[in-house]
Amino acid sequence: MKKYVDSFLELIYPEKNTCFICDKYDEEIGERYICFNCERKIKKIVPPVCIKCSKPINYDKPTELCKECSADERYFEASKSLYAYEGVIKNAIYNYKYYNKPYFYKLFGSLIIDHIKEENYSDYDYILSVPLHRSKLLHRGYNQSELLAKYIANNLSIPYIDGLKRIKRTEKQSEHSKEERRKNLKDAFLVKTSSDKIINSSVLLVDDIYTTGSTVNECSKVLINYGVSKVYVITIAR
Repeated sequence: MKKYVDSFLELIYPEKNTCFICDKYDEEIGERYICFNCERKIKKIVPPVCIKCSKPINYDKPTELCKECSADERYFEASKSLYAYEGVIKNAIYNYKYYNKPYFYKLFGSLIIDHIKEENYSDYDYILSVPLHRSKLLHRGYNQSELLAKYIANNLSIPYIDGLKRIKRTEKQSEHSKEERRKNLKDAFLVKTSSDKIINSSVLLVDDIYTTGSTVNECSKVLINYGVSKVYVITIAR
């Protein structure tokens, strides 16, 4: 059955050598799904950055935290965001989430995989994703973070675990202050009872955007309290 599903997806989703941003076809694109011209328009996040959350900072001291990470308790070891949430990448993420383009996980996944390989990360026992509430999942039809996480896990040969569940429907986070986001997310997540294998493990938590970090921090808190040893976070942009 899987091979028939895969064949169907190949028919309805753009093939390799196609730029998902501008629809250009070029054999040099391969399975990166982005052309050179579009990629050079994306603003990468580069040092100096906060060692905890990747927020760009104005000083270059390797032990420094940004103001927010200095003031707030972070349950994750570190969060890495690859790009600034603006321009081409912002539009692409918006299309991915709200314009029924689930196949964009291939584009974002390939970019994240390249980064992980460049950094020689080897600390992850499992990969997880930030879950959607059931009502939002039914409305959208897919969880963009889950598609992304599964693609990364498959390509890096790291087991994917569907370990988190969102049990509380939360309002759109971008419309609230930092304190309101915290209250909004309180008791919003739990670890599924079938996920005992993640106890004493190191996991990579995947999401699309890092704004204040409230969502990934709450997920990390739930995972740490469940018995996970370390949580690392990676997002496309912030």
